[in-house]
Amino acid sequence: MAERRSALVECRKPGTYGALTAAGPGVTIQEIRPLSAVQVGGFDAERAAAAIAAATGAPAPTVRNSVGSAGETHVLWTGPARWLVLEPERRDLAGLLAQQCPIEVAAVTDLSHARTSLRLEGPAVRPVLAKLCTLDVEAGAFPPGTCAQTIFGQIGVLLHCRTPDCFDILMYRGFAVSAWETVTDAALEFGCRAL
Repeated sequence: MAERRSALVECRKPGTYGALTAAGPGVTIQEIRPLSAVQVGGFDAERAAAAIAAATGAPAPTVRNSVGSAGETHVLWTGPARWLVLEPERRDLAGLLAQQCPIEVAAVTDLSHARTSLRLEGPAVRPVLAKLCTLDVEAGAFPPGTCAQTIFGQIGVLLHCRTPDCFDILMYRGFAVSAWETVTDAALEFGCRAL
C-alpha cells in the first residue's frame, strides 16, 4: 500500500514555541498518521452497529456524542445510525467493514485519504480548545470517551476526548494547514511543543 503524503508536510515545524514555564509547554501538538478513517452510515441501525462490533471488536455507540473503543480502534457516534471508525492504518479497515455490512444494512465509505487528525495534549489543552470553539470543553461536560462536531472559525472539526488532557481533532484534509496554524496560534500563550 502506498503511503499517503501528510497534508502538513510543508508547514509542520517541530520545536517549542510561545510562552514557556519551568514545567514546560502547556500543550503538545502532533499529526496522527497513518490513520484509517471509515464512515459507516446505517440503513438498519441495529444491524449496522452489530456489524461494526463484529468487524472491529469495538462497540458502535447508540448514545449521541459517545465513543466505543477496543484497543486502538475507536468508533465515534457522528449522527443517528452514523459512525466514524478510526484506528492506526494496519489493515484494510474499509474492506473488513464492508464484508460485515451488506449494502442493505449500511454504506461504508473509506475517508482515510480525506481526513487529517491532530492530537493535542497537555495541562492547557482545554483552555486552548475553549478559545477555538463554542462547545463547553470543561471536564464535566466533555469527559473522556466522548466526541462532538464543532467549528474552529470556519473550519469544521470533530473533537474526540481520549483522556482528561488529550483530544484528537479531525478535519478535512484540505483544511489541515489552517487547522494546524489556528491551534498552534491559540496555544502560544501556554507554550506549545510541535512534534
